Amino acid sequence: MGANELLLHLRESGFSINAENSRLQIAPAESLTDELKQSIQDSKAEILCVLHRENELRRLVLLVSEHHGFKQEDYDEAIRHALEDQVLALTCFTALARQAGLI
Repeated sequence: MGANELLLHLRESGFSINAENSRLQIAPAESLTDELKQSIQDSKAEILCVLHRENELRRLVLLVSEHHGFKQEDYDEAIRHALEDQVLALTCFTALARQAGLI
């Protein structure tokens, strides 16, 4: 199971996952099975990359949304679509943020 699939599985199972620098924070940690712990450990570097990319994407979408006066539901829709194709969305929202002088 790759990092994206593992993150999806954990989130659908009710876990919250965050990255703080090179450390993963998963709650509720006491509910992790030994199998999940091993899968997380095996994919830790890739999980961290995905989480950092998601965080950067959320930051860019927020910057662009605020600049253009998006309503909350517009932001929510933008982030939902952006997370579906993160690589393309990062490229697009980075360009939009640069064009607007936000970064």
